[in-house]
Amino acid sequence: MHHRVVEENLRTAMRCYGRVSAVGESRDYPGIVVTYCGLPSAVFNSALLNAPADEDEFRRALALATVHFRQRGVGWTLWLCEDLLNGMSLRRHVALMMKDNGMDSIAFPPGMYAEKLATPAHPLPELRVRRVSDAATRLDFAHLSSNIFALPFQTAQQVYANEALWAPPMYGWVGYRDGLAVTLACVVIGGGAAGVYSVGTLPAFQRRGYAETIVRHALDESRADAGTDATVLQSTAQGLKLYTRMGYRPVTKFGVYMYENWRRN
Repeated sequence: MHHRVVEENLRTAMRCYGRVSAVGESRDYPGIVVTYCGLPSAVFNSALLNAPADEDEFRRALALATVHFRQRGVGWTLWLCEDLLNGMSLRRHVALMMKDNGMDSIAFPPGMYAEKLATPAHPLPELRVRRVSDAATRLDFAHLSSNIFALPFQTAQQVYANEALWAPPMYGWVGYRDGLAVTLACVVIGGGAAGVYSVGTLPAFQRRGYAETIVRHALDESRADAGTDATVLQSTAQGLKLYTRMGYRPVTKFGVYMYENWRRN
């Protein structure tokens, strides 16, 4: 079942952010895994189910995650794979349950899977791609993340310029055009696939094929580590057309819910 590959890879990816601080951690509770990055950033503090759940099991898992992050006084994000929710009634009412828990729905991305990428439909543009492996590439990744994903630069620097993040199973790449860092992507190996994350291009350089170029490059370099051509991702609405053309297909759907601590104080 391909949705299990997608959600397991995502759990592996989120665990990596527990390495960016001395107080960061990733912990498995019954039914749910939580990762605290050690920073007051809801984006990088996450919770994901680690087993199928009926309504009672889900409520218990949600309560465990809520207490975990409340004790640390930080916001957090729940990534909820709908295929882990047992019963249509639970799936229909989960958004209301999240609202009652003080959490806002922020996205419903499809989880996508490709057994093997399709051949490029057109020639890809020239791009110098460097693996994130030193202070310069880590800082370029942080700058791009801040500009593309609207992260405060201090947060992006604390996370992505941190050497501890860039160790197996997480790998990153930066693409350069005429010496300027313009695009980025990272790959996480887990669940029997290579997961693609943090794909983006500076606005002034979009619609030139750079995102596809760097994703294909990253997956080519990751194939030996992954031991498979299979690849997964969660797509934004903007990226759906590109990923479908590359050979991905939806196999599940996630609900993404955020508790922003600063709004509650």
